[in-house]
Amino acid sequence: MRSRKCLRWSVGFGVLALLVSLWPSAAWSGTELKIGYMAHPIQENSIKWLKKWGEENKVTITAVPVSYEVYIEKMTANLTSGGDQYDIIWHNDDWGQLWGRYLEPVDDIPALKKMARFILEPHFRWDGRDTGFPFVETMGTFFYRTDLVKENEVPRTWAELVQVSQRLQKEGKVKWGFVGGMKYPHSWFTFFWSIWDNGGDLFLPLHERDNAKLAANGWKPGITEPQAVQAVEFWWDNIHTNKIVPPGLPTYTRTDANAIFMAGDAAFTMADTTFYGEFNNPQKSKVAGKISVAPFMMGPSAKFKSIGWRDPWAWAIPKSIAPEKKKLAKEALNELTLNKEAQIDLWKQTGGVPPNEDVQKELMKDDALFRKVIAATSGSDVLIHGAMYFARWPEVYATLADYLVRAVIGPRNDIKKTLEEASQKMHEIAARQ
Repeated sequence: MRSRKCLRWSVGFGVLALLVSLWPSAAWSGTELKIGYMAHPIQENSIKWLKKWGEENKVTITAVPVSYEVYIEKMTANLTSGGDQYDIIWHNDDWGQLWGRYLEPVDDIPALKKMARFILEPHFRWDGRDTGFPFVETMGTFFYRTDLVKENEVPRTWAELVQVSQRLQKEGKVKWGFVGGMKYPHSWFTFFWSIWDNGGDLFLPLHERDNAKLAANGWKPGITEPQAVQAVEFWWDNIHTNKIVPPGLPTYTRTDANAIFMAGDAAFTMADTTFYGEFNNPQKSKVAGKISVAPFMMGPSAKFKSIGWRDPWAWAIPKSIAPEKKKLAKEALNELTLNKEAQIDLWKQTGGVPPNEDVQKELMKDDALFRKVIAATSGSDVLIHGAMYFARWPEVYATLADYLVRAVIGPRNDIKKTLEEASQKMHEIAARQ
């Protein structure tokens, strides 16, 4: 009898010990969300509000920053391995087609209905489901110094940009007229906007982002078209002849360019609207309180008056994490978008356009700066997406960026030849879909 009792007690205590040993892990995993992100004011603002939600709901939000230059490689490795290192990750539109199969559909999150479909397609669609949940709209714009250039003097063309820049340089008011990121992966801030503003595109048909239509057209790059060649020549001239940009521009990242602008050494820069808050922060920027925004400066071959891109940054949920984590992550993201205070704070603190269109409408009524930003970006005559969305786009882009930099470093007469080589490489990579 005593042996049986001892056996029963031993089994009982064993089960209890097992449950106790498992309980802390289960409780911990159910009340923590780990976020992988890039250290950027926009993402940090979003995380701030996610943490507030976490405090109210007894959920610990642990945010792990990852460098932009290695972000896509690190997150891709985590997703393809089925890891559970992160429960929520920053998801840029540029690699939507690369990650779609590894992400949890989010179209069951109610707040998604508050957003424009344009910012979700085609980059965040996979097998007919939405796999990215936007937390800000990212749109490129020109920033200019209001203490140097009056609103009616802001350049509207490339030629005017050169003229105004050279005048300000000659007067000793700035070292450089314009500064922007140029090296990979920062081509948007020089090469890409100028190709688009001159009526060109990276692939043809013009402004097409439907992969089926791009494939039907033979994955034909557009960078040997006159509009693109002219844009690259424009940058060669700005570096070597006009000298309105730093001679080291081909090596500049967006961070390098932003630092020069915030130091007061340039009159103009091109960046996402999401940097308005940083440029206007007196603790970081010497030009705080002296900046405004303007539409892109148009090239001579454009057949339209204005163009802009409208894309989102999103949060995404890896498929490989536990179901209870997915549910918790969706609750957090839903509240982030429905929280009017959080949406307005995003705009006020950073300059990022909140994705909740109800909030956008309110800001259009009450905020003059918001109206100006929208007029300069998503209010353009032509609206496009700022990247391509096929699986091999990252490889295509890295190759193109290398050739674009080669083109502005080498002899001007070799630009067309360099772009022809780039075009052939781009076609070969894209056609391997």
